[in-house]
Amino acid sequence: MQNPQYIIVMKIGPYCGYSLEEIIDIKQKEEKKIGEFFIGYSGVFCRPKVVKNLVNHAINNNSSVKVLFIETKSSYDNENSNEFNYFSKDGESWQELSNEILLVGDTNKKHFAITGKNLEKINYKLDLTQYCTLMGMFPNKEQYLDNYLKYRVDKACGYYLLRNLAEEKIVNISYMCDLVDPYCVHIKKTDLRDTTRNFSRHLFIAE
Repeated sequence: MQNPQYIIVMKIGPYCGYSLEEIIDIKQKEEKKIGEFFIGYSGVFCRPKVVKNLVNHAINNNSSVKVLFIETKSSYDNENSNEFNYFSKDGESWQELSNEILLVGDTNKKHFAITGKNLEKINYKLDLTQYCTLMGMFPNKEQYLDNYLKYRVDKACGYYLLRNLAEEKIVNISYMCDLVDPYCVHIKKTDLRDTTRNFSRHLFIAE
């Protein structure tokens, strides 16, 4: 496998009592039903505007974005989890999520979701020293992922920009998918829809 030109790197692991293998199976079934799947998250990293800048840069260069998942053994559990039932491409105009999609998490926090296809298990070693971040629409040569994706930073957008270094920083990629339209959306919960459905049909992965 060649190094993808454009990537989003995310950590993924057990959530709400489900093993990672169960979550992957649920998401693959979700894609079969609706043509794509949603992976949700919270936090300040990889917000929709940043993801869409990466997508626009890729499209302008006749390329696409791969999402690479780093497996983590840490389990995220939240007793206050509830269901998100609306999504928005711009944070202003909202649409109801299909009943085939279930995204859960702490609905008191801002959450987002990427949309993907072709989720598969892989065994790939990624060198973070060869990927820089983006500053707006442009590669940021002053910041590479080896010094960015650490501590509490669990996700990042990256652009492959080769540089000669004596020391690599390798991470193991366990799963990969294609990022597809609408790429990254805002999600929220309202009280307009029954949210008592069984969470086991689909899973939301978040920290």
